[in-house]
Amino acid sequence: MGDWLAMEIQHKLDEWCQFMFGYHLLKLGTLSSQLSCSASTIRHQCALASEGASLGIIADVDELPIRTGSIDACLLAHTLDFSSDPHQILREAERVLTPDGWIIISGFNPHSLVGLGKLLPHLRRRLPWSAQMFSPERVLDWLHLLGFEIVHLEGFTYSSLSRRSWFHFGRENTVRRCGYRFASTYMLAARKRTIPLTRLREAAWLKRPVMVGGMARLKNQTRIER
Repeated sequence: MGDWLAMEIQHKLDEWCQFMFGYHLLKLGTLSSQLSCSASTIRHQCALASEGASLGIIADVDELPIRTGSIDACLLAHTLDFSSDPHQILREAERVLTPDGWIIISGFNPHSLVGLGKLLPHLRRRLPWSAQMFSPERVLDWLHLLGFEIVHLEGFTYSSLSRRSWFHFGRENTVRRCGYRFASTYMLAARKRTIPLTRLREAAWLKRPVMVGGMARLKNQTRIER
């Protein structure tokens, strides 16, 4: 089911590539390097991973050898699912992105048919059930903490991704009404937002001195005679 899943992700990616503009697009992870972003107007596209084919940079995805604020869009296709430190990957992606830069993330949903496969001992060590599978709500919380604005979230592929599973062919249109919460795979698009610091005008009464120089004098003095 790997080829079929890659085609589904590519179809969803083509819908969002046309909204990404800029000069540099970075694909993080092995699966991201195999996907095409030709629908985007960003011409300089580079794939980065520790191993694989068609890579422009061979490096760890959690330690990017890229200058801060120099990338206009990042693609993480199931990169977080197969990483030991997904928080660090998101922090690095946020660091290299320019203000208003795009990030597109896809992953497996643990609250779905494919997530139920992790309960079976003979499937835990096989793909894709060996993935960590972070829920969409959890990834949204991580992005909000980093200052991202969620633009779109969609679920698709309602299947256990097993060769014997034909559920997605007959019942997908019915369960699609449930949204992304029970979908086997999800994709979200977010933009990096930065809040500029604007200096407030100093109020006129703040410019007045609080203490006035000179000796203190009593305004009304009363003489006491003995």
